[in-house]
Amino acid sequence: MDTDTLLQILIASHSLIAVLSTASLCYLYYAAYRGLSPARDGLLAIALIWPLLNLVILATHGWVCPMQEWAEDLAGRHGHWVRDMYWLPESWLRLVPWTYGPFYAVGAALVFARLWLKKRRAAPCPPPHQASR
Repeated sequence: MDTDTLLQILIASHSLIAVLSTASLCYLYYAAYRGLSPARDGLLAIALIWPLLNLVILATHGWVCPMQEWAEDLAGRHGHWVRDMYWLPESWLRLVPWTYGPFYAVGAALVFARLWLKKRRAAPCPPPHQASR
């Protein structure tokens, strides 16, 4: 397979990963709004794990996407940005590591805060304190 074909496969794969990542973030906020639990909703469990895996990969590569490095290798342009996603311009792609993490953290925090509140409301109230006479 020639390098142009491999680069197009990489671009398509990275675009799919971006779509799944964005869908995961959106689903976190939807799940928080609906009060869904990751124990009962497998899709929510995936939506919590998927962005975390992406952040771990970015962090272990110095906040540079390894797919960008592979695209540079395939294009023979080491150290120079190569389009590795179909629709986002370079200026936006450079912001992804710094925006993705906070959006994920807020979404995950909202999911767990909503679950905590839901559990707290469902807990039986303690009996009222009886004053002694």
